[in-house]
Amino acid sequence: MLRIQFELRPLADVSPWGGDQPNLHWFGLTSGWYWIETDRHQMLRYSEQAVRRWDLSRPYPHYYVVRLWEDLLVLRWALAEPVPADIVRFVDGTFPRREFPDDDISADVDAAFDLQGDHHLYLGYLTDPPVINCWRHTDAGRDLVTVSQRIPPTDQHTFAGPEIVEVTLPTAEFFAALHDFDRRLIAAMDERVTELERVGPPTGVELDLGLLRAEHVSRSRWLAERLTIPRRVDWDKVRSGIAEISSWPLVEAGH
Repeated sequence: MLRIQFELRPLADVSPWGGDQPNLHWFGLTSGWYWIETDRHQMLRYSEQAVRRWDLSRPYPHYYVVRLWEDLLVLRWALAEPVPADIVRFVDGTFPRREFPDDDISADVDAAFDLQGDHHLYLGYLTDPPVINCWRHTDAGRDLVTVSQRIPPTDQHTFAGPEIVEVTLPTAEFFAALHDFDRRLIAAMDERVTELERVGPPTGVELDLGLLRAEHVSRSRWLAERLTIPRRVDWDKVRSGIAEISSWPLVEAGH
């Protein structure tokens, strides 16, 4: 089981952007909390130490839910086909870090890193973030997706759970969970936009309600539109890039 959970911050508590000219927009209105629920663990859950350290009201990242949503749309597109078995190690978080050369890198290396990035959930906006990777693969004829969360050894007890959590489920179930997240977020934001159309923006806050509704309608189609974009991976080029990267010196421990 996997479910992408979120809770939007109450509309009255959403802080506008800007200083002298405060404003609101669709992105900012997604302010809230999010985490990933599995059968046995909650990924992206803060530890009790972090909750006390920051006096958190909830043990989950408080950010703009749309950021997670946007990154997961790219991830869903990247899972159009399984990663070949010989390349899985490059995208699953276990590939050793390498020192970048001083010279320009090749197009093959670019292709390899692009593939790696597509299977990595960017969380650099969080403090001491875990490393979450996701890849599609086959095992004994089964079409599967694995989601991996790794808490770095340098983590200051910020996130809860064991050092490594891996959840593997049928690809259809993962796709259904992501589509469910998309529909729930779009529905919640539709309620939010409708409420603002009814009562208007907060006093002194700039918000074009017509543009807000238009952006909401546009974003409600983003997942379907993303999936119409053909995805073509030149696996031989990726393999060549990985071979080149593998020749670089390893990053020393602690760096």
